[in-house]
Amino acid sequence: MNLNMKKFIYIFTMLFAVVFSACNSEDLDYDIEYTPIHPMGGQYRISIVDEAGTAIKISSSIYCYISNTSDNATDKCWIRIGNYNTSAKNDYSINGKIACDVKSLTFSGTAMNLAGNVTSSNENFTVTNGKIELNGATAPSGTVCDKISFTFTRDNFPGKTYTVTGYRYTGWTETD
Repeated sequence: MNLNMKKFIYIFTMLFAVVFSACNSEDLDYDIEYTPIHPMGGQYRISIVDEAGTAIKISSSIYCYISNTSDNATDKCWIRIGNYNTSAKNDYSINGKIACDVKSLTFSGTAMNLAGNVTSSNENFTVTNGKIELNGATAPSGTVCDKISFTFTRDNFPGKTYTVTGYRYTGWTETD
């Protein structure tokens, strides 16, 4: 084989590899409808007010995440407000496993707050009146989506009750 033929095969092989590796058909939009707590699970854009009606102000959008447990329980879910590393010193940060009822689209319970440093957590939070209303909200983009609402208290903030309301994250830029 001459040198030009080797160059041609090399270039053709590289071009072939680039073209086919760029055609990734993997869908990264995970199908949450296959989880045992569907349709409750998901990401929700929320607002939080305290018992005096004062909005909890933060510098960016805040989200509540509801997800299934690792054992795929049908009566438990994880609930989290903020990122995994959001400090528990923030009054809005919660992260723990609570009870849920998929049939009635409700959730509530008391759990250890794992927000921030999970190895040093020594606080509980309690969620009450948790509810998902299918197609119960309209996002700023005009998209009809699911509504979430609940109240919560935290041991580290005695006497404070927080009310959360929001809508399922749509992915539209107008929603944020």
